[in-house]
Amino acid sequence: MPLFDKYIGIDYSGADKPRSKIKGLAVVQSSQGSAASLVYPSTAQHSASDKERLWSREEVYFWLRNQLLSSQERMIIGIDHGLSYPLSVLQQLELNQWDDFLKWSNQTWQTTRLTMKQSKDQAHYTNSTAKRLVEREFVPSTKSVVDLDRVSGMQGAVSYSTHTGLPWIYRLRYWQKRHGMNIHFWPFNGKIIPEHHHVIVEGYPSLYKRRMITEPHLFNVSTYSEHERDAYYIAEWMRERDQEDTLAPYLALPTLSPAEDQLSLLEGWVLGCL
Repeated sequence: MPLFDKYIGIDYSGADKPRSKIKGLAVVQSSQGSAASLVYPSTAQHSASDKERLWSREEVYFWLRNQLLSSQERMIIGIDHGLSYPLSVLQQLELNQWDDFLKWSNQTWQTTRLTMKQSKDQAHYTNSTAKRLVEREFVPSTKSVVDLDRVSGMQGAVSYSTHTGLPWIYRLRYWQKRHGMNIHFWPFNGKIIPEHHHVIVEGYPSLYKRRMITEPHLFNVSTYSEHERDAYYIAEWMRERDQEDTLAPYLALPTLSPAEDQLSLLEGWVLGCL
């Protein structure tokens, strides 16, 4: 029995301004019994311009927030950026709770209004190449989410995506805590997910691409851009696993030791790593 009704994959980008429409952002959704499809911002409905089919980070946030508030279908959303820092960096910052980290991140980076370059110029930070446990042990090919010397747009540069995405996550967390939004931030809110709650997870497209059951070309993915394909891999891998009744173990993480389990509550985890 599937856990979810709808699966959303978001390929993220830290390029340009929060309100700039950029090619690096893409949203794909799929559901039980239907093929995955690209989602476009509402502005695309009233314009023939290709640019209006592009997303801005602000538009992604408002669209996702509205989906989480209004959808009667239970959703799992995979986002292609880090949701926390490595433990060593968190310790240096004296942050030992995820909520404290989100608050600090929002205040420090201010990327809901600044570009990443502007944010770096005004923030006090020390660059690091440290990795989280899941990156070191399970997906070592990933780049560090805190390595901000890596230029945005470089292959594997997840650091810019992470730092431009976290303040929007902070806002969603605010809606969860203050307005009772039925959303579960995995694994930070725990491995046991309340019934009827939507779930937000950290996704990793290249991991899913290698493990897809269905050949992607069957859904005309060959016509997608690189970023659209990455969003597709996130959404479709989650749907396939859920349809096969094999998604639950990836959410429960039964193979982690007690120490690793505790660490995941602070550092986060990449869905699909066991």
